[in-house]
Amino acid sequence: MRKFRPLGLLAVGILVYSLAFSGCSGSGTIAVTLSTSETSLNPGQTATIIATLTNDRTDAGVTWTLTGPGTLSGNTTTSVVYTAPSTVAVATSATITATSVANTTITSTQSISLVAVLTITTTSLPAGILGVAYDSFINAAGAPAPFTWTIISGSLPPGLTFQTTSTSTSAEIVGTPTVLGTFNFTVQVEDSSDAIVTQALSIVINKPPPLSVATASLQSGTVNIPYNPNNVPLQASSGVQPYTWALVGGTLLPPGLSLSSSGVISGTPIATGTTSFTVQVTDSSEPAHQTATANLSITINPGVTNNGKLSGNYAFSVRGFDTSGLFVAAGSFFADGAGNISSGIMDINDTTGSFPVNQTFSGTYSVGTTGLGFMTFNIAPTGTGSRTFAFSITAGGNANIIEFDDSTGGFANNSARNSGVLLKQTISVPTGSYAFGFVGIDSGKNRFGEAGEFTIGSNGAISGSLDSDDAVKGVSSDFSFVGTYTVASNGRGTITIGADSYIFYVVNAGQLLALEIDPFSPGLHPLVSGTMLQQTNNSNLTGNSVFEVTGLESATTESQIGQFMGSGGNFSVTSDQNTAGTLTSPSGTGTYSVGTNGRVTFPTGSGFQNSLPVLYLVTTNQAFIIGTDSAVSFGFMTPQSGSPFTTASLSGTYAGGSLAPVDPSVSNVVTVAVAGLNSLTVTQDVSNANGLSLNQATGATALTNATTGRFTATLGSTSEILYMVSPSQYFALGGATDPTARVDSFGQ
Repeated sequence: MRKFRPLGLLAVGILVYSLAFSGCSGSGTIAVTLSTSETSLNPGQTATIIATLTNDRTDAGVTWTLTGPGTLSGNTTTSVVYTAPSTVAVATSATITATSVANTTITSTQSISLVAVLTITTTSLPAGILGVAYDSFINAAGAPAPFTWTIISGSLPPGLTFQTTSTSTSAEIVGTPTVLGTFNFTVQVEDSSDAIVTQALSIVINKPPPLSVATASLQSGTVNIPYNPNNVPLQASSGVQPYTWALVGGTLLPPGLSLSSSGVISGTPIATGTTSFTVQVTDSSEPAHQTATANLSITINPGVTNNGKLSGNYAFSVRGFDTSGLFVAAGSFFADGAGNISSGIMDINDTTGSFPVNQTFSGTYSVGTTGLGFMTFNIAPTGTGSRTFAFSITAGGNANIIEFDDSTGGFANNSARNSGVLLKQTISVPTGSYAFGFVGIDSGKNRFGEAGEFTIGSNGAISGSLDSDDAVKGVSSDFSFVGTYTVASNGRGTITIGADSYIFYVVNAGQLLALEIDPFSPGLHPLVSGTMLQQTNNSNLTGNSVFEVTGLESATTESQIGQFMGSGGNFSVTSDQNTAGTLTSPSGTGTYSVGTNGRVTFPTGSGFQNSLPVLYLVTTNQAFIIGTDSAVSFGFMTPQSGSPFTTASLSGTYAGGSLAPVDPSVSNVVTVAVAGLNSLTVTQDVSNANGLSLNQATGATALTNATTGRFTATLGSTSEILYMVSPSQYFALGGATDPTARVDSFGQ
């Protein structure tokens, strides 16, 4: 049972005498006497102290002060109320002092003893939130430990527990509440002298407050400068931590940036402009998580650029893969030399046929000081999407390009992985004869390629012949066709080759970039893209050339680069071939014949990858190559000059880019390579199945093996084989460390 300590009922009077004020001679001395009925108090009790004064002729009374715990209230000139503190841990005392107003040297004191009584000092507990960790204490005072705590009635909210130790003056309630509502309970504490006290308490468990995104705006960034280097996360308000963040609504961050699940936007921006996007935060509320969204934007500023290198009209073409399979695109635009793109038009085709033709776009671009750059096409109408490309630009203003927006490697948000070219454009009307080479897939999605020639006649008519190679259906040789063509003033044209329809973009009268625009439907049209080049002197195959071919044999990538030496109907080949990382060195000799339309056949000989191919000459020693094998080998032959080659032949800065991939496993790469005396330093941007990589830098030692222009190079952990076309151009074949057999083209 509860023990109480009795209060004394003793009245005490204390008389203090003092001399009267100076100047009050003849009067009696002031005396102050204090009295109270309570000299010993329990916590929270009160006592009234009365002051009796004698010889206080002006009835000024006293003032009151307190030394020690407690409070004074109701002060008058003759009385005051003392209140003991609500808790007293150990016995102590308080002193009340009365000071005469008439003579402040006259004082009187009253001591009050304070009794320590076991008390639960906590009278209420904070509310909790469903699903949020709870931690609060119930405290006791007025007696020494040990204490014994128990809940004697009611219950805590589900998910909370009552934790105590025998040496603690507190009990702790911890846990994560799982049920809404108000929960009443009574707690008891017992001290070492068997004193017991109880306290009724309750805890209210509320719903979590509504979740919201607290971040209202984001800092600007600069091209090629890391964004948010301190990794400051987006902020959410209310809800239950931890939070999970994501982009929603198909929106994208500025190219080069990414959002982590913890809410950190980071990376290195690669293109200028303002990008709007939607973020979503999800909290950890139970049983159902809350979500909130917000629309944000980031502006990326140019920084240090060399944008004047990209100026004027350009045509472009790329080929690669998206989530549905093969992806081809071509178009044109105007670059103002200051980072802005206008008058953009573009055609895209893939196996879904879901892209509209003749899309318009504007955009921005940034050329870095190294010659690597980025551009973004904002496709009209506003909000329908954008595409970002990385490029490496030559001194003459042409560039290698790859799409650079597949940040995860999973083709999210209509992204694609592809490689191609960006060429300075001079719009003119095509005339004369053209050789062409197209590659892609047939209507059954098997690898397919074709090469041929045609002559433009009157009234928009064409006629020509072609050879095709299909991975399943085999070879079609010297097939004759007729067709039509048109061309608009902006350089966008249409052409039919037999039953197939193409869009082309004029680079100049000598070069057209084409893609098949027929809707892809099984059993009908193929899906291909490529180049058409104006034929001149197409009957001569005498001299040295460098060739490259790529193929795909049952998902096995194959590539070959080498030297072709022709003279008087005889030829020899030396080369290097990569078949899924296995290197061989095919070589051979044989004979060839050239038709009047530039078609070259090889009745004897070997050395080319897998087969005796068919060539269609553009000019002397320049030709499209179409194989006659199930790998559908396809490539191009370029005249070689500058031999004999030495180490010094490979010198200066080269802009490089990967040839269009034959399989999604092949990386798409743009590169700047700086060659010095027996050395090569490479910086490249990469898009592949692992996502995007920026400014990957390696150094190498390049060793010449022959005066024919064949070099080998070790770039970090990878190896490459180089064939010089001239001191200003070379091809590079991935070595044994590259199972995808990628081929890159470099030019100054």
